[in-house]
Amino acid sequence: MKVWAGLGAAVVLTAGVMFVTTGGSTAADTQPSLEEDFTHPGAARILEEHGLEVFKGDGRIWFDTSRTFDTGPQCAVGDVQVEQLLDAPPYGIWYCFKTKGTDGYLTLKVPGTFGVRGGNQPLTAKAELPDGVETFNIGANQSVPIRPGSGDDMPQAILVELRLAG
Repeated sequence: MKVWAGLGAAVVLTAGVMFVTTGGSTAADTQPSLEEDFTHPGAARILEEHGLEVFKGDGRIWFDTSRTFDTGPQCAVGDVQVEQLLDAPPYGIWYCFKTKGTDGYLTLKVPGTFGVRGGNQPLTAKAELPDGVETFNIGANQSVPIRPGSGDDMPQAILVELRLAG
């Protein structure tokens, strides 16, 4: 067995195997955790700039942009489009999401959701409604109303999840 020591570390060579030990470590020496928490990147910025709350996902559905009813146009064909009705100007927003692959999910909160248009892949949309949670099946590039309300009533649906149905 051979031992070399210096600069707060020791190297031990025994039976052809090398071990390196170090003295005490500090916070600066500690590696950050590599555990993924699935938080949507830039969530605080998206909330500030677009008024959209995004929470967690696996990275296969991600927020791209938003457009208002008065600035249009709608989201590009092939993108997932979530439609929100507001009771004050600009009165409505289209939230656009890109997708990658055939499976994936994103949790979010969109009050006043009245419709979702699928992207290139079929998906499901889960919404909280006054009478419970409901899941809506949405075909590729198809639009589905999410309990839009009637007359002057604002939609009561709160979209809480998008999930690719691959």
